[in-house]
Amino acid sequence: MFLRARWIWITGICFTLLASSLGLAVPAGRQGEKVTLDQLVARHLESIGQPEARAAAKTRSVSGPIKMTSRIGRVGLLDGKGVIASAGSKLRYSMGFNAPDYPTEQMAFDGQKITTSFLPKGARSQLSQFLDQQSIPLREGLLCGALSSSWAFLRLDQLQPQLQYKGLTRVSGRQLHEIAYKAKKGSSDLKVTVYFEPDTFRHVLTTYKFQIGARLGVGPNDSNRIGDSYYTLTEEYGDFRVVEGLTLPYKYKLQLSVETSNGTGLMDWVLSVEKVSNNDTFDEKLFRIDKVS
Repeated sequence: MFLRARWIWITGICFTLLASSLGLAVPAGRQGEKVTLDQLVARHLESIGQPEARAAAKTRSVSGPIKMTSRIGRVGLLDGKGVIASAGSKLRYSMGFNAPDYPTEQMAFDGQKITTSFLPKGARSQLSQFLDQQSIPLREGLLCGALSSSWAFLRLDQLQPQLQYKGLTRVSGRQLHEIAYKAKKGSSDLKVTVYFEPDTFRHVLTTYKFQIGARLGVGPNDSNRIGDSYYTLTEEYGDFRVVEGLTLPYKYKLQLSVETSNGTGLMDWVLSVEKVSNNDTFDEKLFRIDKVS
C-alpha cells in the first residue's frame, strides 16, 4: 500500500513537471479547493495574464456583432454592432441597431460622471434607466468585466471596495466562487455579486440586484398601492481566448430582468467579440454621451 501510494505521488509530480516543460496548462484550482479572498483575487488576475501583459494594456477597444432579444409582451429580435472602449477608469459601451424606435443603447463613464443615451422620443430605455439610477456598475468598472481595461479587480487598491468571500456556490448547475462586492461610495441598496470558476479562476458572472418597496401612487388623489418592483442586471462571460498575452472572454451577455406591478420584462444583449485592440488613443469626448434625438 505504501509503495502504491508513493508511486501515485511520484507519477503526479512527473506529470506536472512534464506538463510544465511542454507548456501545457496545469489546472489552477480544483472543484472544492478552499481559498482565501486574497488568493482568489490573485489567481483571478493570473488567469487574465502575467503582470507585465496586464500593465502593458493601458486602453482597450472591443467590437463585434450584437444580438438584442426583448421579451416584453412579445419576443423581439434585433441585430447590430457593439463597441466597448476603455481607458483608465473611463468606459463606454455602445450598441447600434437598424431600428427607428431603438437605434442605439449607450452608456459611459468619463471618470467623474455617468451618462446614458435617450430613445428618439426623449425617453430612456429600461437599461439606461437602471444604469442612470445605479451608478456602481459603470463607476466601479464592473460593467464589461475583463473586456474593459478599467475592470474593477485590476484597480482594487484604487477603488477600495468591501469584498466578502462567500465560498463555493451552485449557480445554474455549476459550482462558482462567490464574492459580495460593496463599493466604498455609492448606492447601498444595490446588491453586487461576482462569480469565478473554481478551476480557472476566470470571472464568468456578475449580478446586480435591487428592490423598490411597495408604495402608494404618486398622484394627489391616487390611493392605489404599487407593489414591490425587482430589478436584476446579469452579465455572463464565456468563450475565453488569448490575445496579446491576455485571456479575455469573446462572448458577453448582458441581461436585464424587470418585475413590477405592471408586468415583467426580460431583455438580452449578446456580444460576439470579433476584434480586440489594446493601447488605442481615444478622444476624451468619447466617454461622454450627448442626448440622442
